[in-house]
Amino acid sequence: MNKQCHLKMLSCITFRKIKNISLCLMMAALVANLMGLLSKIWTSRKVEEHSYRESKYKLPYPKTPHLVLGNDVIKDRKILIIGDVHGCLEELKELLEEAKSRCADQEILPVFVGDLLSKGPFPVETVRKLQTMDHFAVRGNHDEAVLRQALLYKSTENYELPKKYEWVPKLSEKDITYLQELPYTISIPSINVIIVHAGLIPGVDLFKQNLTNMIIMRNIVKSPNGSLTPAELTNEGEAWASLWPGPDHVYFGHDAIRRLQEHAHATGLDTGCVYGNELTGALVSKDRREFIHIKAKKVYKQPDI
Repeated sequence: MNKQCHLKMLSCITFRKIKNISLCLMMAALVANLMGLLSKIWTSRKVEEHSYRESKYKLPYPKTPHLVLGNDVIKDRKILIIGDVHGCLEELKELLEEAKSRCADQEILPVFVGDLLSKGPFPVETVRKLQTMDHFAVRGNHDEAVLRQALLYKSTENYELPKKYEWVPKLSEKDITYLQELPYTISIPSINVIIVHAGLIPGVDLFKQNLTNMIIMRNIVKSPNGSLTPAELTNEGEAWASLWPGPDHVYFGHDAIRRLQEHAHATGLDTGCVYGNELTGALVSKDRREFIHIKAKKVYKQPDI
């Protein structure tokens, strides 16, 4: 083979390699563009799903609206589900100590049903205490109301806080972020438990439940055609928890009028500590439950009639 033919052959091989590399680069670019497009479609779909599930005050959506606690998080700890605290910090401390004494050989993991703040004597101190603890909590209607006032105070010049929220300026950025990221539900599959502040509509997928209903409902009104409508007041329909079919057992708060509620597949833990009654916790495992009741130090607020 002469030198000229050899050069032509090398040239052809080099051209083919360059062509193949170019094709690979083009394919990589197409794949990247396609992935970007799919990502945008997925993101817009998620936003669309959430758009009809706005919170009562159109507040920022938490990063994890429905939190799942797996065994990797729980480990060997005993779950302690705690009712509405409402800033009753002294009673909360006492309840935590009592739980520890009952589970001397096992660490406790507190999980709160919401309404951590407002009404009671130590709202700011309570949220600060919680942030020093390993715990989880869902968002309550009062937590959401506090968050709304905090964000309005920050964003509105000369905003005048309602009297009952005069303490809100004491909340730090960290405190506000803590409230903003509270999920609406917490699921614990290992013990078949869901925690929500107010309630759930039977037959509706957890991810399709209305956010506001989950923090304000107490009852369900059944229509003649079988449809279920949530109600905030207890004089309409019947307690939603009495209709909850399971199989997951729901722990909730919000309903201090009924105090401790024990239904087949749902348990209400708001026993009105802020009204001078009790703060209630439940030590829960898959096959056992034990209540802890701590008497309120005093009547911090008269119940709303």
